[in-house]
Amino acid sequence: MIRGSATKALISPPFDRKLIHSGSRPESLGGPLGDPLKAAYTRVTRRRKPTTVDCVQVDDFGSVRVVTFDRPDKLNALNADLADRATAELLAADRDPAIRAVVLTGSGRAFCAGVDLGHLSAIGDGSESSRHTIDFNNTIRFMKTPLVAAVNGLAVGVGCTMCLHVDLVLAGKAARFRTPFADIGVAPEIGSSRLLPGQIGHQRASWMLLTAGWVDADTAVEWGLAFESVADDHLLERAIEIAGFIAANDPEAVAVAKQTMREWRLPLIDAAEETENAAFRKLLDRRG
Repeated sequence: MIRGSATKALISPPFDRKLIHSGSRPESLGGPLGDPLKAAYTRVTRRRKPTTVDCVQVDDFGSVRVVTFDRPDKLNALNADLADRATAELLAADRDPAIRAVVLTGSGRAFCAGVDLGHLSAIGDGSESSRHTIDFNNTIRFMKTPLVAAVNGLAVGVGCTMCLHVDLVLAGKAARFRTPFADIGVAPEIGSSRLLPGQIGHQRASWMLLTAGWVDADTAVEWGLAFESVADDHLLERAIEIAGFIAANDPEAVAVAKQTMREWRLPLIDAAEETENAAFRKLLDRRG
């Protein structure tokens, strides 16, 4: 993982200047926070408590913010602390008019290895204990700032399905994607049963969801699960570069393009999630 002052060398001075803009985020599309994000912000702020665990790292490069899952000993598996901290940092970026694009990545050998098994039983039960993951997923789904995923290793479960909701996915050569739901006895999540077939085709989606098999970086690009495969040691540099290209454009035009691509999918995702959540609870109930 590249952090701190060392990362400044990733952007040449001319490119760095291109990232810097004046003005503020357009408010004509509903302001800095839409309703799902306002709800997530309120809950995360209420739940926030002092912690000695720093599970997310944040670095700025001009108008690009890099948010890094930093729980490498657990392969960046999503638990309540990581979900809340990542949600808070993504919402902060979405509210900051100086930030025009966000890169999301992981430290160590994983991007995100799914939901922490100790947190799994809370997913899909609709209770307050499930809100950590729901708020994180809604933030990924509804934030207005363009979001680039730099998948640096294992992307399993939610680590894979969140990639269906970001704007661009770059895969390091070590990246491996997996939807393990059939293997661990749960239903697909966050609309992936609808989004995955739409993005990579029914046959390939069936292979991923029914076999729980692995997909490597080059295959992910071939199938349309990722935009580009990049050498691991250049992944973050390339992600920041592409985010910088986005940040250099007219922010209102970017916001309109992002919103119009998203709007038509929302009813489809909502319907898929309703079915998935009911099935998720039913399958979990078998465990007693």
